[in-house]
Amino acid sequence: MSFRYDLTAIDILKLLGYTEPVGRDALLKTECEKNLKLPPILFEFWSLAADSPLFKTADIWTKKRDFFWFSYDSIQEWIDSDKEYWEKEPQKYADNEYYQFYKLPREKWGSRVENYLQIGSDFGAGISKLGIRLNEIGQDNPPVYILIEGDTITEWNILDDHLSDFLMRSICDVLCCGEYDTAARVLEKMGWIVDEAYQEDFPTLDMNALLKQRSEYGADAVCGCAYDEEKHLLIAAKIDKADSRNRRIMIYRKE
Repeated sequence: MSFRYDLTAIDILKLLGYTEPVGRDALLKTECEKNLKLPPILFEFWSLAADSPLFKTADIWTKKRDFFWFSYDSIQEWIDSDKEYWEKEPQKYADNEYYQFYKLPREKWGSRVENYLQIGSDFGAGISKLGIRLNEIGQDNPPVYILIEGDTITEWNILDDHLSDFLMRSICDVLCCGEYDTAARVLEKMGWIVDEAYQEDFPTLDMNALLKQRSEYGADAVCGCAYDEEKHLLIAAKIDKADSRNRRIMIYRKE
């Protein structure tokens, strides 16, 4: 077997059959309305993956309704929900971060925190938000930041130096079916044969070339994908370096 290890997240989407830009028109319309251009790789990824059930349990958002949601929108939503209580007892809420933003004109929020285009959150727990800084969105491959619940709402930190790494890890984690079998169920309906495999099943597989992405599921976990064009076989693997027994290799093939 001869495997390709240089896959991108968009390559994988197309290999799986997501070749139609079903979200393109909605993205173009909103870009025009907001006078904002998405990074090209995010635009293409969302165009192909829009509303796909493949990402129902993923950290990245792919539903059209979630596109173009900003961190300032989240702050405003919180303000609109609680301001009637704040007005009754302003002294009680003086130290509340959202109250402080409420008392500050929106055009001055940038003095406290940058605005972020939110592109996801950790599925299930919902304790973190993932986003791209609005003032970096013009970059071809900008960093992705994370805001963890419990931290101050101004404390966004870099999660990935490049958006492409985040997208690749997102799709690899989905295909590994570690926490949810969403990908297996969805792709089987699309005609893929899905199975779990073991490293010894593929003696020519270069694990060092394969496992290039850090996984969100495990402090020392890495993941990756490879494709055998001749066999029409896609491999998704995830291994915890701290515990070699904690590994998952999934194969997707078409006759």
